[in-house]
Amino acid sequence: MGTEAQNSQPNPRYEVVFFDLYGTLIDIRTDEQSDAAWQALYDCVRELGADYGSVEEMRDRFDKLETREMVHQADRAIVRNGWDEFDILPVYRSLLMHRDEESEKKLALPQAALKAAWAFRQGSTSMIRLYPGVLDMIKKLQDAGVVVVLLSNAQACYTRPELEMTGLSSVLDDVIISSEEKIRKPARDLYMLALDREFVTAKHALMVGNDERNDIIGANSAGLDAAYFRTEISPADDPQVSEHAVCSFNGADYDGLLKFVLDA
Repeated sequence: MGTEAQNSQPNPRYEVVFFDLYGTLIDIRTDEQSDAAWQALYDCVRELGADYGSVEEMRDRFDKLETREMVHQADRAIVRNGWDEFDILPVYRSLLMHRDEESEKKLALPQAALKAAWAFRQGSTSMIRLYPGVLDMIKKLQDAGVVVVLLSNAQACYTRPELEMTGLSSVLDDVIISSEEKIRKPARDLYMLALDREFVTAKHALMVGNDERNDIIGANSAGLDAAYFRTEISPADDPQVSEHAVCSFNGADYDGLLKFVLDA
């Protein structure tokens, strides 16, 4: 992002572009109810030293722990507008709480919980890939002086390994994940937090996403322009073109987005 690179490009419309992740940068298919997901978790927690007699026993325990944790986190929620975000990682920690001493010596509980969460995520995922042209698009934005930031409703224990796996973690300028911030889109407060974190005003920022309510209307509530991608994993009742967006595209159209942002 040197001076020469910036001078070779027209002035971009925005200083910061925030991107949603799933359905915007990454194409993914998951099924958290699948037998494969729960078998993968069972195999992992057994390997980590947790004693469960069957997949069903472990799954029942997981469901109870999740319900308890949701109530606990709701009681401590920072926001009371219905957009507080649940963090699932403590459920995995609780699931592994009664391991034997030897297992704890091999891998401490925080790391074991992350390993278990990742095993479940991998077991539930049937397909994951970057949309074609993602990395090139990010580079072109950055070469023009634009800061590129992820702003995702997601569980960090699943998403951060996927960012590493796909190469996104090494190219994004910043990563903001709802489970870490305890608040989720479309909350105006999350967008305001993102603007403050990147030291940018709303009129100089753009949100790009594939969910009209979360990414477009939510961004608008904080004064941001938003670009809409209608992709295969957009909500089923989302429109083809969003009247709330400054531009709408059929699919993850990075060429069209670049043209709009860079005014090429």
